Amino acid sequence: MNLRRYYIILLIVIFSFVLPLSAKANPILNRGSEPSFNNQVNTWTESINGLAPTISFIFSALFTIMFLMGVVRMGYSIVTKTGQVMKFSTGVLIWVPITFFFIRIMVIIIFTTNSKNVTLLASDIINLIKSTGYYTSIGMVLIGLVFYMFYHFIDHPEYGRWSKRLWVSAALLTVLTTLMPIVLGAA
Repeated sequence: MNLRRYYIILLIVIFSFVLPLSAKANPILNRGSEPSFNNQVNTWTESINGLAPTISFIFSALFTIMFLMGVVRMGYSIVTKTGQVMKFSTGVLIWVPITFFFIRIMVIIIFTTNSKNVTLLASDIINLIKSTGYYTSIGMVLIGLVFYMFYHFIDHPEYGRWSKRLWVSAALLTVLTTLMPIVLGAA
């Protein structure tokens, strides 16, 4: 818990240096010379886009530091045989790369998606999930066949039960993958 507080403070300090604040005077009588809302939005987006490489580097450095801290703590926990430290460092070593990859993908999707290709993106994601479901069910059937073969070779009833469970699960997955997009109206 204490380490999370340090990460939050580190993020606040980094953002306070990266995003400087400026104060502007806005006289009441001089309303006609204000920039329009569109001009202000364009100015903001240009300044944010100009800061994108710096922010990307800072995020990369932050996740690298977190990962290296996890590696060091994992070494410490192995040497001292401390279970709680090993559990925390294992969590850091698993979630830091996943989070980093997820943030990178989301940034790419956010900056490359416009109103015209959002529906294409959604249909592509649906098709990806459907094909993943079909391939997973094929893999389940093949693994079920291997278990069934083991059941006949060594006559162990667990392998027979597992093969039947995998076949039923594969059939259920295939039916759900086929029918749910139609039922939900996304096909």
